[in-house]
Amino acid sequence: MTTTLLHSAVVHSATDPYATALLVADGVVAWLGEDASADRVADAGVPRVDLEGAVVAPAFVEPCARPAEARAAVERGTAVVTVLAEPGRSAADTRADGPAAVQAVVYRAAETVDPEAAGVWLTAGATERPALAALVVASTRVGEQVYLVPPVDADEDARAAAQQDALAALRAAAEELGLAALGRVRHRLVLTGPVTAEDRAFLASAAVAVTVLPDPDGVLRAPLGSLLADAVPVCLSTRGGASPWAAVRAALSHPDAAERISARSAFTAATRTPLRALPDVPAAAVQAAPRLAVSSPATFAVWRTDAVAVQSPDGRVAAWSTDTRAGTPLLPALDDQTPLPTWAGTWVDGTALAG
Repeated sequence: MTTTLLHSAVVHSATDPYATALLVADGVVAWLGEDASADRVADAGVPRVDLEGAVVAPAFVEPCARPAEARAAVERGTAVVTVLAEPGRSAADTRADGPAAVQAVVYRAAETVDPEAAGVWLTAGATERPALAALVVASTRVGEQVYLVPPVDADEDARAAAQQDALAALRAAAEELGLAALGRVRHRLVLTGPVTAEDRAFLASAAVAVTVLPDPDGVLRAPLGSLLADAVPVCLSTRGGASPWAAVRAALSHPDAAERISARSAFTAATRTPLRALPDVPAAAVQAAPRLAVSSPATFAVWRTDAVAVQSPDGRVAAWSTDTRAGTPLLPALDDQTPLPTWAGTWVDGTALAG
């Protein structure tokens, strides 16, 4: 493994929010700090990469993708992709279809049995509720995580119906097996629209992680703020848009002002939470960490941006602050007047893939 020093950057790290450089060695982040200190930790012969003010941040983790969508993951600053295998395709074949550099966590289709899969995905809305509930119960009994998703290319009404069918199936499983049984497995559910307070309380009590998908226009309809306030783990899908940052920006401009969240919370939902939602099985093991820190895997993305900021969804407070005394890691500015960040490279497990 080689050693590389990246410098003249804005490093998004909670452990060192003032870092402008990082040393990558043997596949991990060996050091974080300021440019002025870099020569003390890197020998003169260590290769150096001048990032010219680019932002270095944890790579995006796509929580729900079809195999075709996973192929463009690298160019979207994504290093880990949860893939729903096509019926009849094994987890190994699905991984082989995608880019080798991207880490794929594969969920098998219900029609197959695959020990190399992380769990099973079920199409809500395409199966009668009793049958769907029976499948959830069966998977829960054997400790296999279920991922409930809407039909492909479903319209708004079909997505809403699928969401209600999925919630009904989870409730039926909880009634038969108990909330504790669901909590041990930590099932997953795609949300595309509003959720009642009663449903949010149920999801939190059953430890169900939700994946929020934007609609075809890139607008988020699920109640982000309420879900987070009710302690429901929220994973933000960034697929489909021209840039993964578009989904993060959409969280700041939710059509319901009460459901808007900060850029920091949205970025967490697009990077850290999808890692935590993975099941604790060998097939879901990845070389990635939720934060950039010393000794964490050197998996991150590099972004060119016109400005950096700490952005709040509420214009009545200090939404744009780069005051170093705050100690808050900076992210690309995501207001409507600033162009979205452009991808400059992705590193996975210490290897630069492109850029």
